[in-house]
Amino acid sequence: MTKHLPYVFASFFLVAGSVHAQSIALRTDIPFDFVVDNTIMPASTYTIQPFRSDDSIVELLSPELKHGVLLAPCTCASDPGQHESKLVFQVSDGKYFLWQIWTAGYDVGRQVPIMHPRTQEAKVAPRSTVVVAAALGKA
Repeated sequence: MTKHLPYVFASFFLVAGSVHAQSIALRTDIPFDFVVDNTIMPASTYTIQPFRSDDSIVELLSPELKHGVLLAPCTCASDPGQHESKLVFQVSDGKYFLWQIWTAGYDVGRQVPIMHPRTQEAKVAPRSTVVVAAALGKA
């Protein structure tokens, strides 16, 4: 058991960092219409923040609360910590699909499954990607 103790502590810190990164609110201006979980969202300024006290559910809201969606993203990782907060979109057939959400300073992000609109099957590889900068915002 003591042999595995360092791995247990390392896993705890990775999970704690992931939860903290996901509890930070972001604000971003998205200059194009995009798809999230089969919902078309118009170009606007959005806030991305945890839904109530549950960090595993994220809400994406426009400032006037006119447009919004709840997401249950998966965790994704990158080797170095992110230098900037950003949203990554996959572009397919002229449509933008929200794919990843990254917070500056963390190597753990959130990934949204993308469903192909015709077959409802998850897409594996993007045809191209577009990155939109985000800033820390108020929750």
